[in-house]
Amino acid sequence: MNPEVAFIRDGNSLLLEQPKTEIIKVPNQTDDTLAKTSGVSSADPKSGGSEGNRWGKAKLVRFFRIVMMISVVLAVVYTAITSFQQLRQEGFDFSAVKYGWWIGAVGVYVGTMFLSCCFWFRVLIALGQKPKFGAALMAFFASQLGKYVPGKAMVVVIRTDMIRGDEVSTAPAAASVFVETLTWIFVGSVIGSLLLVLQFEGQTLLKTIGVLLAIIAGTLTWPPIFRWIALKLEVVKGRKAKKLLSGLNLQTMSFGWLLMTMGWCLNGLSLWMVLKGLPGTAVAISDYSLAMVCVSLATVAGFVSLLPGGLGVRELVMIPLLGSQFGAVTAIVAAIVIRVIWLTAELATSGIIYGCRQAIGKVP
Repeated sequence: MNPEVAFIRDGNSLLLEQPKTEIIKVPNQTDDTLAKTSGVSSADPKSGGSEGNRWGKAKLVRFFRIVMMISVVLAVVYTAITSFQQLRQEGFDFSAVKYGWWIGAVGVYVGTMFLSCCFWFRVLIALGQKPKFGAALMAFFASQLGKYVPGKAMVVVIRTDMIRGDEVSTAPAAASVFVETLTWIFVGSVIGSLLLVLQFEGQTLLKTIGVLLAIIAGTLTWPPIFRWIALKLEVVKGRKAKKLLSGLNLQTMSFGWLLMTMGWCLNGLSLWMVLKGLPGTAVAISDYSLAMVCVSLATVAGFVSLLPGGLGVRELVMIPLLGSQFGAVTAIVAAIVIRVIWLTAELATSGIIYGCRQAIGKVP
């Protein structure tokens, strides 16, 4: 001990005695308290424990992101290869394709995704977050590739991981993805069911089923019921869940209905343009409603199946509906091509947006 300074214990205090000066009273501290104030852990004198934990956690997160990216890439590659193999089996002649229509279909589908992103951005704000639109745009488009991984959960994981930060918390970010996705599916179910009723006349059972599906799906998007569903699914947990979801009011959900309806209309247009681009296929404007039915019902069915990108299920629904008007071969080719068109749009937009954001130094 320093000979010039002496510590004297006095009850619950330490007396710091300095020679030839007054006695200074210092509150008594345990070893743990002293460790905290000095920045040195009593369990770890070298204070390397917390830094080591943070470093280990960072490595784990980085490893998870790498695995996530590899999974997405493999799933996308598998989907693309499978689609082109199916086209080759059908003996499809690419030289006779009217590619202008297909390029237009890519652009139209990008518009669909943009509208969905706008609604998701609005939901984030409704849940009390302060996201930047550029960051939301990049996260949304990049996460679209996650749906080609089995289970659909990768969409939520990618988008939440990319958007969370100082202005966006993890739980509301994840909840917003569920809200946007469920709204998209519910609206698509209503549109597809109603158009199915109008498209096929004289089939009472089919019409009855279509009307019931439309009523059920439409009711589920009514704000009080939608909030109840979100609570039951534990989209948001904790005592503040109800308060957080209160932002999903009639104004927010009406905005979602508007944008999602426009998005489904664009989806139908993209399939119609794919049909226009097929060689030897006579496509009229009146066939647009059929394209809407095919796209909406096939996409909803593929989502419910939980298969990667609804692979196989979308085609199973779409081919019989299209085949009733254009024949089996055209229906098969169109169902495969629309998958390739949408995949191309998702890859292109994800790559372009990510590259632009990286170039200006705004990629985390």
